[in-house]
Amino acid sequence: MDQHPLAQRLAAGLARVAVAVQAAGNAQAAGLERTFAQQQILLLLGRREDDYLLTGLAEELGLTRQAALDAIGTLVREGLVSVDGPPDQVRVGLTATGRAQVPESVNWAGELLGEMHRLEPAEQHRLLAVVIGWITTLQQRGQIPISQMCMTCRFFDGYAHPGSSRPHHCHYVDAPLGWNDVRLRCPDQLPRTPV
Repeated sequence: MDQHPLAQRLAAGLARVAVAVQAAGNAQAAGLERTFAQQQILLLLGRREDDYLLTGLAEELGLTRQAALDAIGTLVREGLVSVDGPPDQVRVGLTATGRAQVPESVNWAGELLGEMHRLEPAEQHRLLAVVIGWITTLQQRGQIPISQMCMTCRFFDGYAHPGSSRPHHCHYVDAPLGWNDVRLRCPDQLPRTPV
């Protein structure tokens, strides 16, 4: 499924927030040994009836194809996820056991993810700003792993251009950034040095 990059970032961000909220509210989740990527995969697969192309799933999660395959491997061995198809058209889906393991308390995120394509671009921008704010807060609280996100990068200068449609600035590329440009995973990100 081809999606606009904004929608991909929004889906990945919502899945991260949902997994963190689920873990924070579930005492059993504290002992859960699944990685964040594996939990996000279960959430994204749980919102669909049909399978994902592996490349589409990796894009939505902001992962490389190989990183997605690594995360999926454990889920396949646990019998939660099925993988099928030729190497260039690998499809990934939940098994019946996997569908039963998608947590009920993250249904709000699953429903929102399922309806995201109906949001106007301006609504997606506003929602992405909220999601990025939540991710930043959850990272500061230690409830979500620090990712290669613009907000945690030494090159990011938030609200450097107030009142502009592109209020932020990336000193790495020396360009203003709008919410559509902010990344949840950037290969060039360098963590901010603690002050």
